[in-house]
Amino acid sequence: MGIEKPQRRPSPPPPPQAVETSTSLVLGDDDLLREILLHVGLLTSLLRGTLVCRRWCRHASDPAFLRRFRARNPPRVVGVYLASAPGPGPPPRPRFLPIHPLPELAAAARRAAAFFDAFEGSSASILDSRGGRLLVSAFDDRYESTQFVCSPMSPAGHTVVVPPPPPPPPIQLTSDEECLIYHYGEFLPDDAGDGDGRSYFSVVMGYSEQQTTVHLYELQDMSWIFRASAAAQLPVSPPKSRVMLFDNTKFYMLSSINKILVCDFPSSSISPMELPNGVENEHNGCIMLSRGENSEIYLIYVKGSQLRIFLCRTAGDNSGNWFLVDTICLREVSANVGMKAWPPLDGQSTSVKIRAVGDNASFVFLDMFGTIVFLDVTSKQAEKVYEMSPEDKELVSVRPLMTIWPPVFPSRVDTLKDWCGVHVDARVDTEST
Repeated sequence: MGIEKPQRRPSPPPPPQAVETSTSLVLGDDDLLREILLHVGLLTSLLRGTLVCRRWCRHASDPAFLRRFRARNPPRVVGVYLASAPGPGPPPRPRFLPIHPLPELAAAARRAAAFFDAFEGSSASILDSRGGRLLVSAFDDRYESTQFVCSPMSPAGHTVVVPPPPPPPPIQLTSDEECLIYHYGEFLPDDAGDGDGRSYFSVVMGYSEQQTTVHLYELQDMSWIFRASAAAQLPVSPPKSRVMLFDNTKFYMLSSINKILVCDFPSSSISPMELPNGVENEHNGCIMLSRGENSEIYLIYVKGSQLRIFLCRTAGDNSGNWFLVDTICLREVSANVGMKAWPPLDGQSTSVKIRAVGDNASFVFLDMFGTIVFLDVTSKQAEKVYEMSPEDKELVSVRPLMTIWPPVFPSRVDTLKDWCGVHVDARVDTEST
């Protein structure tokens, strides 16, 4: 016969005054408060926290804290703008497709999805995307173009008309028979740029039988400023694929000679960089470049059913010392997103293509036999984004849209409600210190 043990009565909850005292002790400690804010995860949550009082806002907007916050909570992909061409004529307006939608980002995603509705009656193409901004070229029915720098997730849909790229400079050719072919590349500055929303870079590349020239321009105060140029006696023909990377001081371009041309603007020099061992530019879409930290660059390469990621630390060295840092089996990726059995690769038309990559090779958008797949390289999680239909004759562009950085801290509750799309208690203490 067992002995029945007396049941332990639950401890009574602490009195409200004790809870309030404990909370005050935690939130009243500046070091603990910063750690709590650091772990809120999403930028929208941090913005809501700034409205509690001036003290919280002061800590959240401190530059040192923001550097820690971004390192722990890097900007995430909100969605992607996809443009396909149905046939002859100008491309239609890009469509927005969300990636891993979260309730906290629903309002921003809705604004991004509706952004190109304002371009009704014209077609538009995205020349570059950087963070939460786009560089857009719009064409009217007379095929006249206008360029914009846009922030589609901002409450006002911030859009600024900017001048088109500058004309190429005159170049003295060696003979009358020599011709010069120009290519342009347009790039938005870093998220931590000048902040006026009106700046972008234009790289003008000139090719001839004798030399290759590159010129860098920057748009400032709505005027083009010549920044630098470089030239080399490299008879390089224009590349078929526009694989380019710009990091404010160097310009990288995959060339037709199966090398990467590195244009170093501070030294006004152009030099070739070898590709990693075993990497060949076999078809459009098999190679993409991604910028890393501290002058590092990544090369993402797909061949058959393997995606490989290489890293090169290029500070003061263009020799091409590549290191293999990751290999991903694409057969597993296709199975995880519910695609059919891996088809036989019978030529370039059925090859997997890289469509877009993130900084530090953190994510990749792949065209896998007509299905656009988002792959988070860090977590190896994949998501099917879009399946091409017979009406989609050609995929024109895939442009990721990231959460906005650096944050713009709202000063009013109504402003925060516009940004976050959530209810905010208007009784927060905005005067407390």
